[in-house]
Amino acid sequence: MDIKPVSKIATFFFFSVLLVILFIFPVLKLKNFHFVGLITDKRFLNAIIFGFNTSFFATCLSALVGIPIGLYLSKNQNIFAKIVDSVFDIPIIIPPLVIGAMLLLFFNNSFVNVIFTVTGAIIAQFFVSFPYVLKASKNSFELVPEKYEQMALTLGAKPFRSFFDTTFKLSFGGIFSGIILSWIRSFGEFGATLLIAGGIANKTENVPIYIFQTISEGNFDKGLSASILIVIIGVIFLFLIKWKVSLKKD
Repeated sequence: MDIKPVSKIATFFFFSVLLVILFIFPVLKLKNFHFVGLITDKRFLNAIIFGFNTSFFATCLSALVGIPIGLYLSKNQNIFAKIVDSVFDIPIIIPPLVIGAMLLLFFNNSFVNVIFTVTGAIIAQFFVSFPYVLKASKNSFELVPEKYEQMALTLGAKPFRSFFDTTFKLSFGGIFSGIILSWIRSFGEFGATLLIAGGIANKTENVPIYIFQTISEGNFDKGLSASILIVIIGVIFLFLIKWKVSLKKD
């Protein structure tokens, strides 16, 4: 049996279902699309700016922490490395709301006050998203044979130079994908950010929190309009990134 037609039909079917869920059905159910109201809504614009700012810094922090740890885990197979690898899987498998509760418990008894602050939102998004950079880095580094670095060393390159010119450059595509996933996860983070930052309007409210609070206030059409707008922007942004990456490969 030829599996290609079956896979093609399955792909088309699930793509159609996803298209209906994300775009067609919400648009048909929506009575009024508040596009003009959203782009002139100061609270919504502040939520977007806040989300971009916090997700940017959370992603930078994730890269600074995740890439070195991913490199260490890719080069070591001892029991300690396996334990560390397993521990860093925890933020992926448990609900972000639980992570937020643990962070809230920790910082509530800490001398550092980050609750209901921008810093708190960045920390919350970091803990939720950094495993994506770590896992992508680890997997990418593991795919590069060590002999490339050894060859560079025999040709007179310094250790850091041999690593950067071989392993890091060959792994960068996978690492970059992890960074993008981390940024998307940070920008769309809800549970942990809500608990730590509080979701204060015009101060510590990102887009998912804005949508939640708008719908909770009874303004369903405006909240759903914001959801559709964010989905459209996210899809356009992802296509631009993938298109740019494909151009670099060519």
